Amino acid sequence: MRRLATMLLLVGTGAVCGCRSPGDDQPTGSVDSATWRAARDLPAGVAEALDSGNAAFRARDLEAAKRHYLRAIELGPEESAGWFGLAMVERQLGNSAAADSAMARVRALTPGASLLRPDSDTSGGDHP
Repeated sequence: MRRLATMLLLVGTGAVCGCRSPGDDQPTGSVDSATWRAARDLPAGVAEALDSGNAAFRARDLEAAKRHYLRAIELGPEESAGWFGLAMVERQLGNSAAADSAMARVRALTPGASLLRPDSDTSGGDHP
């Protein structure tokens, strides 16, 4: 569940724009409070790498975003947010096999996550 909360923080808050304020991180009821708090306790450097990756992705600098997400994965390989960002970047770059592989890792790290269906569309959009 911690990894699901991390994904929700990445996708559902100001984290995708690289800007956070204390009021931005509001529970939605989909994750229990203890899990929500645990999601904020990422390994050293992971949050910064994710924020940088998100900012680069939004700026459509996919190569920079990929470097930042790979750094997040290196620092926290068991944190699904970096893998999710990598899946989004690879999909945008047209690397379907790499995107599918990264998304498989996300699913393995977040079993039962309702937002990650096996047939979910990872074609991108404005944010990972």
